[in-house]
Amino acid sequence: MTAKNHLEGLKFKAQFDLWGNSLPRSELDWVVKLRHESMAKFLQFGLPGPKVEAWKYTNLGQLNSGNYELITSADNVVNEMGLLENLKGSKVIFTDGFYNKASSTIESQNGVKLLSLNDYLKDFPEAAQKILNKNDDDSSLQSLNTALMTGGYVLFVDKNTTLTAPIQILHNTTTSSENKSIATKCFIDVQENSFAQIVEIFIGADEQNYWRHHVTEAIVSENAVLEIYQIQEEGKKAIHTADTHVDVGQRANFKHYSLNLGGKISRTEIKPTLKGLQANVDLRGAFLGRNGNAHDVFTHMKHLCPEGTSDQIYRGVLDKGGKSSFQGKVYVAKDAQLTNADQSNKNLILDRNAEANSKPELLIYADDVKCSHGATVGELDADALYYLKSRGLDQNAATALLVEAFVSEVYEEIKLEPLRSKYLELALNWLSKEH
Repeated sequence: MTAKNHLEGLKFKAQFDLWGNSLPRSELDWVVKLRHESMAKFLQFGLPGPKVEAWKYTNLGQLNSGNYELITSADNVVNEMGLLENLKGSKVIFTDGFYNKASSTIESQNGVKLLSLNDYLKDFPEAAQKILNKNDDDSSLQSLNTALMTGGYVLFVDKNTTLTAPIQILHNTTTSSENKSIATKCFIDVQENSFAQIVEIFIGADEQNYWRHHVTEAIVSENAVLEIYQIQEEGKKAIHTADTHVDVGQRANFKHYSLNLGGKISRTEIKPTLKGLQANVDLRGAFLGRNGNAHDVFTHMKHLCPEGTSDQIYRGVLDKGGKSSFQGKVYVAKDAQLTNADQSNKNLILDRNAEANSKPELLIYADDVKCSHGATVGELDADALYYLKSRGLDQNAATALLVEAFVSEVYEEIKLEPLRSKYLELALNWLSKEH
């Protein structure tokens, strides 16, 4: 760690020393101890920077100069803006990182337990201690998240249980978030032969300067299915970092869909580990940036067992000063024979002042596998534009139609029609703001 990174880390340590005792569940000795241990782990490495290969394209310099303070409480203001109204099921709302009970609606179902993280820490301390810092050694930001966590949710789906409807999770902010760091942590356990869908939405006011760091830990057991759908519409000044770690069991399926639109800086990390025979993972996402937006997607797919399959499709659209990077690492262990892993990242540049970076990486130690990757950066098809304009469309309408076709490939397999339509609607709304 450099001296600069150490000094930057000390800023968060000073805030922690000042306000740490005001964080949730500080009355529980084991939680306080865990927070201090996690802060010590973070200080060993500090904030990641460009010298770390995985962070080559992400500059967290704004965190260093922003003097972000801890947020220790939030008002239970009723605010459901951002939720998908035509989706049934439980709705869990977090305001400035805290569970908003007044706005949330949790529907009861046999075999399903959904509760706030802070209730879980209090009511199930032994279980919480086993899983809370499982992946902290993997990232200094993971450790910082554990030290500063203000809230989150825990979902358990028992064996042979199918969620009757998707669960919507809304993370919003208020004026109290100005110059604040918001850390949320979530756990999902989908047991054997079960099925769960999560729709997670992140929104914030454009005038607010804040850092939201969100961590998800998930287990998908044998023959189970977990689908996570994320929409990121943070405020224009915000920093958004999201880490997802998933263990995928035998013949289990994990699907992750994302759309990154907001934030000055956004970083999405997804790290699935295929731990069982014939495990399957599908990752799909799009990122749209302009006017200094920087979107970074980092995936690390670990195939540890035979006959696993993984498929990644990511699309970027960059306009007028937008910047993006996609780093996709696929690791195939020696024993993971008959693995099939595909990866595709295509980027569409709408303006010469936009930038897209793509860095696929394959680490293959098995000799009987099918692995492929593809990465492209290009402009709109001139012939297609000419054809559409010859049919009466103006430049903006023709561009919108081609961008819609480009992005729709990511979401075409989504079976929840309201959600599939929402993804495309948001992408087109983003495009229309500047055209």
